[in-house]
Amino acid sequence: MKAIVFDVDDTLYDLCWPYKMAVEKRFGDEYDEIIEKLFMASRVHSDEVFEDWSSGRMSSDDMYAHRNQQSFADFGINISRETALEIQSYYKEFQKQISMTDTVKTLLAELKKMKVPMGCITNGSSANQGAKVKTLGITEWIPEKNIIISGAVGAAKPGSEIYGIAEKRLEIDRSEAWYVGDTFANDVIGAKKAGWHSIWFNRRYNEIPDIELTPDRIVYSEKDMVNAVMQLVTE
Repeated sequence: MKAIVFDVDDTLYDLCWPYKMAVEKRFGDEYDEIIEKLFMASRVHSDEVFEDWSSGRMSSDDMYAHRNQQSFADFGINISRETALEIQSYYKEFQKQISMTDTVKTLLAELKKMKVPMGCITNGSSANQGAKVKTLGITEWIPEKNIIISGAVGAAKPGSEIYGIAEKRLEIDRSEAWYVGDTFANDVIGAKKAGWHSIWFNRRYNEIPDIELTPDRIVYSEKDMVNAVMQLVTE
């Protein structure tokens, strides 16, 4: 039986929502027209320092300040470190209110009913990602042992080690493992290099990079994701 393993952020829920709310709390609707672009830039700048942060070479505040200041700078907007950290504090506040849509919940419930092996692989600290898992209620459908957080296991995407940990936890063969995630570099390339199949949830309609490794399937909405996953597990 095929196994389905999900990313968490911007895959099982819309990560832009708490970011949008945080920016609006600080600036009102001043940047609403570019909010998605600002959000995508913040993700890029977060990824570029993730290794330094996860290894302890960069503090959390330095990482938060970097990604927020640089994302605004990409659009010619200069914000102070103090403002960048203020946005982060609001972002954390709204992360406590995140939720999955009924579409995603129904998919997880159906997969559980079908006894499809399921898991999650997510990058980040145990505290931050663990809090998101709890807020979203993921353990209602996916066993806690099958939720692999990079900060808890000492390995992170796109490295292959964390996918190997998932294989052992779920007791699955990589030839039957499918990873669903939104980030091309971490989720698609990481999964493919680990010998997994991948579904790229291209929620933000990013351009497909011109590289040799490509996703097995591409979906652009939660409905598309549901259809692709259900087709896989019923083939």
